[in-house]
Amino acid sequence: MIVEGSRMTVNEPAYRRRTVVKARMAAVFGMGMVLASQALAQVSIVERLSLTGTVEAVAGPRLTIRDGGGTRCEVRIHKPGEPGVPLADGRLLAFPADISITGVVDAAKLKPGQVVRFRTQLSGKGVADAELSAFAVIDAADATIGVDWPHGPPVAKETADGVVTAAVLRASRTRLAVELPAGQPFPKRTVVVCRLTDDVRATLESRDIKRLEPGASVSRLEAVRLDSGDVVAKALVAQNPVATSVATKGDEALENKYRSLSDMPPAEPRLVRSPHFAFQTDVSDREWAVIRDKLERMVTVMEQLFGRKAGGLVEGFIVRDLAAWPAGALEQPMGLEKIRRREGVCFNTSVGGLRRAQLYSCDDHGVIQHECVHGFCHLTFGSTGPTWLSEGVAELGNHWRDGDISVRLDPRVMAYLQHAAPKRTLAEIAGPGREPAGTWQDYAWRWALCYLLANNPNYADRFRPLAVALMEGRPGVSFESVYGPVAREVSFEYDQFLAVVGDGYRADLAAWPWKSKARPLAAGGESRATVKAAAGWQAAGVSVQAGTPYAIDAAGTWRTAEAGSPCDANGDAGRGRLVAVVFRDYAISPPIPLGVAAEFTAPCDGQLFLRCDDDWTQLADNDGQIEVTITRR
Repeated sequence: MIVEGSRMTVNEPAYRRRTVVKARMAAVFGMGMVLASQALAQVSIVERLSLTGTVEAVAGPRLTIRDGGGTRCEVRIHKPGEPGVPLADGRLLAFPADISITGVVDAAKLKPGQVVRFRTQLSGKGVADAELSAFAVIDAADATIGVDWPHGPPVAKETADGVVTAAVLRASRTRLAVELPAGQPFPKRTVVVCRLTDDVRATLESRDIKRLEPGASVSRLEAVRLDSGDVVAKALVAQNPVATSVATKGDEALENKYRSLSDMPPAEPRLVRSPHFAFQTDVSDREWAVIRDKLERMVTVMEQLFGRKAGGLVEGFIVRDLAAWPAGALEQPMGLEKIRRREGVCFNTSVGGLRRAQLYSCDDHGVIQHECVHGFCHLTFGSTGPTWLSEGVAELGNHWRDGDISVRLDPRVMAYLQHAAPKRTLAEIAGPGREPAGTWQDYAWRWALCYLLANNPNYADRFRPLAVALMEGRPGVSFESVYGPVAREVSFEYDQFLAVVGDGYRADLAAWPWKSKARPLAAGGESRATVKAAAGWQAAGVSVQAGTPYAIDAAGTWRTAEAGSPCDANGDAGRGRLVAVVFRDYAISPPIPLGVAAEFTAPCDGQLFLRCDDDWTQLADNDGQIEVTITRR
């Protein structure tokens, strides 16, 4: 029997001791207060901040806010459910924030499954007795679905006042239909339909920063500046723009889609199926529907990535609560132990031409996705390939999100990749053959390599045939044989990627333009180039000579945030300035600040590259371009 793909968690005590900074504060805004740190230098609060302004960008736990005077401030927020807010130096700070996000919502744009709350007159049969003039869209995580009905058992011909909290079934400009659990409190009605007044007021009430939109008005932001330089929020009150605040995507869209299904665990484990999966599980009907859709969509993505249809059915067990399972139902001791540790494993076996993939997993979606990638690869290709590929591709599945190729990692994994020294080299990661899966740190490096190869357009076209050949065990194929001809290019981009990686990074936007051509300029000669804001380094088309002066003239505007104001090549409040580097022999010079009109002396011979100076993790919301003229003096 071959056991492949044992998925590990990152909450090992030694690592947690090394990275988490816990705040123990009696008065959170006490000037100079020291936050207790475990095995790390102490962090002090050095300044109390009270800000107002406009949200320009939202990137994971970071908000960019511009105040009335035009000053930008980047603020970090401890997201609910996360172990802490990641600081710039990689530590995690436990610093929960009080968040209030409101806004006006277009009632006709509500989506099925979104949760609303309203007060209305209802008959004992669950019929709304009056038009609805106001309701609120609220966070599903904070909602208890049902009717607050303090009037005793409903009486059919009597009307009483009640507060309804329920999932939207359908919505229009004139009606709102919501769905209630069966028998709560109306024995024969689960759908309540309300007529809406012409001037109905629909609002948002949220504590989730995912609801915060660029352009939101911040009426109150209480924060602290730490001696590390980070600004961390303690309280945020913001008002979203009209109508955009109810948009949903990814996991939230799936949760909403299946809001009407039961979230109660079944009395005992049962068999659930989909086109490519069959599991015994004790998760609720709603949870299984979400997992099923994510897995089936992931199979589609895997089929597109590798150009091959899935080769069979992944079977096994998804366990929410071991106490709900009969003794002996889970036969594999290793699988049972993995589940106890909130992990997973995929047992892949081959007997002749018959392949089988059997999953043992906790109910964590990322773990399930990781292990099901192992199962897909084994059933489709006969193996999962060498360890670097097997675990790297499975980690792509672990972090996969529908329609989004930007980086999103657990804060602890991200902190490790950003601050580990030395970084692991390509040769250390991409070793041939099978080897022990190793630690979660090993998983992190394999993910980094596979993410770069699969999403950077310079290397993605080679990644698929390489991966397929390795999983099928074709002789003579290796990482070196495929990427050897571009080894220096891959190594250069890998180093650049690790130097700036963070949540929001897009490998496709940051890809180096290797095919670009450059020519030297004669004295007085000039060349023109177009530089986009939403991209990394871009070729100027010019090779420069060490010690030679050059002049830059830049025309046009661009934006460095979705809700930001256009700026010219001089930038605005520290972002958006036109900058340059000189590339020579797979190394780049320190950045050279330019602007609308500037002169510089080339620090070395090489090719000139230009970009809009913005955080590498926030390029996706940039827009616009600038026309640049380069003249040799």
